Amino acid sequence: MKKSAQQINDLINRDSSVYSATFIFRVKNHDLEFERLNDIIDQVANSNAGFLGKEGWSNNEENKKSVVYYWDSIDALKTFSNHPDHQKAKKNYKKWYNGYEVIISKVLTFKSDNGL
Repeated sequence: MKKSAQQINDLINRDSSVYSATFIFRVKNHDLEFERLNDIIDQVANSNAGFLGKEGWSNNEENKKSVVYYWDSIDALKTFSNHPDHQKAKKNYKKWYNGYEVIISKVLTFKSDNGL
């Protein structure tokens, strides 16, 4: 994570909004083009002042992966989503994924014992 759990929780406690964008997908084929574009998209997220961090999960039994991006505003999330390289990835998703879901949520609380 770019920001710690405590920093994110501090934002929430100051009546600031925190949003998450969860991208769940089934891997089909990750080729060199995918890897290149994925690296660019990570750079786009990291260069966005409103980006708080991301974490990923895998479910190997179902061939599913999940990436959760955290943002300090819905506008920061929209800026990321509308970036030309992100749009290119969305347009070509069928080459790399056997299905996907995107869940946009407002984070109401974020707790941690800082052990992760």
